Amino acid sequence: MPELIVYRSNALMSVRSRFDATRDVVMPANLAYPEGMVGLWHSGLPQVSLVPSTATDAQVWPVMSAVGTRIHDTSDDNCPINTGWSYVGGNHGYNVGNQIVVANHGKTTADVGSQWSDGTRIFTLLAVTNASSLLFGNPYTVVDGIAQGARVKPTGPLTHVSGATNRTTVPITGLTPDVQIRPATHSHTVAVELDGRPVPDGRSTGLELVIRESYLIPTYQGMIDTARANVGTPIATIMPRIPSLCRIANVYRWSPGGGLLVTQTVTALTRFTLNAGVTQCTPLTPVTGGSRRQFMPNVGVAGGLNWSVWANIDTLPALTDFTPATLTDRTMPASSMTQWVVSSGGVQQWGIAVGLLPVADGVPTVRARYTTAKSWFISSSLKKNYPQLVWGRTLAAGESVTGTAYRRYLAPPSTATELVVSAGDDDFVVIERVGAVAQAELAAPQLFHRLLVPVGPTNLTVPDRVTVAGVPYSVPVSPGYGMWRADPDEALPQSLPGAYRTRGGYFLVRSGPTVESTCTGAYQRLLLHPFFLAEPVPVDRACVEVTRVGTGVLRHGVYAHDPATGRPTLLGPVADFGTVVVTTVGVKESVLGAPVLLPAGWHWYGQVWQVSGVTAPTVRAGGGGCATVLNLGSTAAAMTGDRFGYEATAVTGALGAITIGGVHQFPPPQVAYRRA
Repeated sequence: MPELIVYRSNALMSVRSRFDATRDVVMPANLAYPEGMVGLWHSGLPQVSLVPSTATDAQVWPVMSAVGTRIHDTSDDNCPINTGWSYVGGNHGYNVGNQIVVANHGKTTADVGSQWSDGTRIFTLLAVTNASSLLFGNPYTVVDGIAQGARVKPTGPLTHVSGATNRTTVPITGLTPDVQIRPATHSHTVAVELDGRPVPDGRSTGLELVIRESYLIPTYQGMIDTARANVGTPIATIMPRIPSLCRIANVYRWSPGGGLLVTQTVTALTRFTLNAGVTQCTPLTPVTGGSRRQFMPNVGVAGGLNWSVWANIDTLPALTDFTPATLTDRTMPASSMTQWVVSSGGVQQWGIAVGLLPVADGVPTVRARYTTAKSWFISSSLKKNYPQLVWGRTLAAGESVTGTAYRRYLAPPSTATELVVSAGDDDFVVIERVGAVAQAELAAPQLFHRLLVPVGPTNLTVPDRVTVAGVPYSVPVSPGYGMWRADPDEALPQSLPGAYRTRGGYFLVRSGPTVESTCTGAYQRLLLHPFFLAEPVPVDRACVEVTRVGTGVLRHGVYAHDPATGRPTLLGPVADFGTVVVTTVGVKESVLGAPVLLPAGWHWYGQVWQVSGVTAPTVRAGGGGCATVLNLGSTAAAMTGDRFGYEATAVTGALGAITIGGVHQFPPPQVAYRRA
């Protein structure tokens, strides 16, 4: 069964495709999951399930029979956004309501929108949920022009302030705080196509199922103000009158083999702060006596677990944030994970791979600017396994954020996650492997002779192009991982001057005349110089030349370029090459334990004299000018004299996060690399 089978009845759908040689995977979709949102759950298929490929249509639709094995609860996986104080959208409402149980309270729709006080704060009656229950909206505050709801509960009985017909005081003995206020969305639209055609009720087959939806989220301030201005009118009946916070546009794409691609665009309609992750993943359904194990590329220890091996997520003690400090390469935010259910004997049962693709705002250099607090988190309940596209980014009205995430169910036995993920015009190769291997290969005949361009956290060396058999790789030191974009092999109009495509060959980053530059006054000053490469290049050695001896050592490395500031990224280096001695003259070579990928475009080479500041060494440097713009700061005083780059002071050990301290006058060192 190379195609999809789509079953539909009005808003409910099930999507069936091949899982392995004997089983199919069946995934639910719901076009009217609470409040009209698209959801990944319906009552006839409570979980993503595996069924024998011989199972009949009647056994899987409209209700999954006992023939199915449940493997994944996706009922909470349609992704909301977060405003910094509440989740909203998807199947969420603003969580700043107080539900109060009062038997025979006597209030009616005529009282909706009235205001009540606990003696300190004003609460707004938003709904008479039944004859014994009332829902109050909490007050809001406005900070720096952005309204925020307050997660507070009344401290005493609520007395009438204005608007109510029934003004009887409301006791708070039956109070439930932090209740989600619904509805919190409106103007929902949805369209469904299978291979570009509408999907009728019944059974259909095709290669790609696409569901597109959009909806508006009102501002919380607008909800409260509109309710107060329209006493006696339920908010649900006048949602379009409420000022809008943002528009959400989601696209869900199912493909054969258990693949789902989700694209989310959030467009601000008023200024607000956004946290968003495109996709969230409830943990897989375990087997009795078994456990769930998860690996994350470029991540070390977080939450007491080591994610560079198969971490047992069932032992995760608390909410865990994956911050830059938990990353091997701080410039590459956590972007993917592989999770497996294993039996008590360690035998794989079923798996899932989830990740953000490096497109739009998911490009690592963009994400690194907006996920300094966290690039991924896992809740203590494991309910959310959640990449973050942005965290704490303030959007002005009209600004948008867009990201695309993949989800793929995995069949055992599996020693590695090896995927080809297609998104629009781009194809991506993903390899994640725990455990060393001398030689392995990802089969990708459809990408033959495509160029492989690294675009995510990568520590593997692969060929420049996809071979006829696929993508060969090895993992000398576990773990191994990488993400590449497979570009069409378009011939360059002419060869690049200064070729660096020969593996094992050395090349200069800058050519031209040289001078000698003495490090006088540069002790413990990290001097950063802009260098440019037309293509990404893996290197395994970095060389500088000492022309006159000194004391101490020279430490050197590379920082990525932040296009938003025009300066080096501050989180940490792409690579710390370590130190070279300066007590003898000659070419000094740093041999890297693993190849480092120098990015295409601009990067910042850094060099710092350390350990002993008695005698300044002299190094070979470029005698040409530095053809780039430098920000001098708040005055023009720094324009006098030669200026070649930025500096950070008090750098005494390994390279790490930095603070730019100004511009410097040292010419760029002569640097040679060996291509890996």
